[in-house]
Amino acid sequence: MSAAREEDVVRGTNQPLFSPNEEAVGQIMSLGFSRNAAIRALFYTGNQSADLAAGWLLENGDRNLDAPLEADLQGSDSSDDDEFLTTDSFKMVFVVNSELNMGVGKIAAQVAHAALNLFRNMIEDDVKAEMLLAWGHLGETKIVLKGDNTQQLEALATQATNLKLDRCVVHDAGHTQVAPGSATVLGIFGKVDAVDKVTGKLKLL
Repeated sequence: MSAAREEDVVRGTNQPLFSPNEEAVGQIMSLGFSRNAAIRALFYTGNQSADLAAGWLLENGDRNLDAPLEADLQGSDSSDDDEFLTTDSFKMVFVVNSELNMGVGKIAAQVAHAALNLFRNMIEDDVKAEMLLAWGHLGETKIVLKGDNTQQLEALATQATNLKLDRCVVHDAGHTQVAPGSATVLGIFGKVDAVDKVTGKLKLL
């Protein structure tokens, strides 16, 4: 097996860990990242797109991104860890209401509110707490997207509910910048493929 493909193989077997999206690998490498970094990022974001993977790389710059993916799996044989080694990963997505023209600091605060609300709503449920644990184990992928207006956020929230995804809409108290009760951010948490059915066509903020 060529050295370029070693990172795609689970330790101790000849079975591929997963097949990375080669087009996305090329796009990520064109941004200056190594092939190993591209493959790791695609693995942890569900092998979906170069944009999502690039976002993960920027958020996880403190990791050894050039290490082969196989290195993440070495040194742990527990069944608790093994159940998280899956491309069926999770992510938290935030859709910002752009019609409110919030400043950068305001957006950051509202996204933080959404993240905390989702976490608090889920942590008391044993099954959902396990999902949060898996999400944390795989890098806590968080993506901020651009929403058009309040109506779009409400429609996306309904879609998320219909797909049984955890979601919350932040309504601001109105102390600064926006009117009281304004829907500032929609937060959604779930499996990558399910969340993408709701927000996959939106652009990064």
